[in-house]
Amino acid sequence: MSAAASRRRPLLIGAGLTLGFLLTAFAGPMIYSVDPNAQNLLATLAPPGADHPFGADQLGRDVFARVLHGARYSAGIAVAVIALSLATGTALAGLAMWFGGTLSTILALFSDSVYALPGLLVVILVAGVLGGGAPVIIFLLWFVKWPEYFRLCLATGQQIMTSDHVVASRLAGASGRRIFQLQILPIMLPYLLSLGALSVGQIVLSIATLGFLGVGIAPPQAEWGMMINDLRIYWHIAPVQLAAPAVAILWVVLALLILSQSLPKPEVRSLEPHA
Repeated sequence: MSAAASRRRPLLIGAGLTLGFLLTAFAGPMIYSVDPNAQNLLATLAPPGADHPFGADQLGRDVFARVLHGARYSAGIAVAVIALSLATGTALAGLAMWFGGTLSTILALFSDSVYALPGLLVVILVAGVLGGGAPVIIFLLWFVKWPEYFRLCLATGQQIMTSDHVVASRLAGASGRRIFQLQILPIMLPYLLSLGALSVGQIVLSIATLGFLGVGIAPPQAEWGMMINDLRIYWHIAPVQLAAPAVAILWVVLALLILSQSLPKPEVRSLEPHA
């Protein structure tokens, strides 16, 4: 096997696992159209079978349907948090690089202050006070996540701007817009996407942790962490039901970890003078 094929293998594996998760999250509930909140006490903790592929939980709800709907909910929250964090971090880093001076110092200090906070602990405490719910969880996770993107954008952007290729392009007469579009943004984007892919797994784990502690998504909404919390006392008689959301969390975290580590990183290239 060639070296190029060996380098592509982790990327293909990560992309395949991620694509499988996305298809499961968004198409699964439509294909397996069982109400995840429908209770049937006669099927309480029923083992896997034709009626319930992954068994039923303590209220007789279909675990497979709840895992599928939980994937959609977890993925939706994670994407919203990543999009907000990416937009905020990139915009503030751009302001810091463009204006520099006092504004850059203030933004850097504020970012470092937020980044130094124990993020998940802050989310748990504030969510417990505010009562949880999707909007609260998205806001709190965004607040503790955006400094990661700001720090990465600022460090990468400053390094690229002082590189020989960018300096040569500026001396050759290339416009600032062209330098940003063709030299700075293409270099920053893979790093941001890599961080975003890795952060999705972290956010899914955070959502699961909040659900496990009872300060996350409100019941009866299907959520993986809350499912684990509800079923953990029945592990000896319902191991499949408990393992289903745990394996789902492992799947998405592993898929995005592989994908984030295998994304290619482009190199800076010089530009010809703009005609």
